[in-house]
Amino acid sequence: MALQITETRRMFSVHGVLNRSNAAILKRHMSRFLHPNQPLILNLERVLDIDTTAAEILQELYLHAMRSNQILSIIGMENGNILPTLKATKTAYILSHDRV
Repeated sequence: MALQITETRRMFSVHGVLNRSNAAILKRHMSRFLHPNQPLILNLERVLDIDTTAAEILQELYLHAMRSNQILSIIGMENGNILPTLKATKTAYILSHDRV
């Protein structure tokens, strides 16, 4: 399944498989929308699978936002398809505990 990104009021939902070949595209796309004082939500609850490279790229996006004082919330803590990979790569901390 191809990766699909939908946006509603600065909440971007990712649908499909997130892997090495499309995670860099997602990072580049999301970086264009990161601005100070404008919260952004990245919803991973509909991601079917994620690989380790994609998890590390999401971590890079999260750290970039933090260093730039930009508000980025990544949700998907309840998604059992991605949580094992994020825990294995020690990147699960990027997930927000808040639900929208």
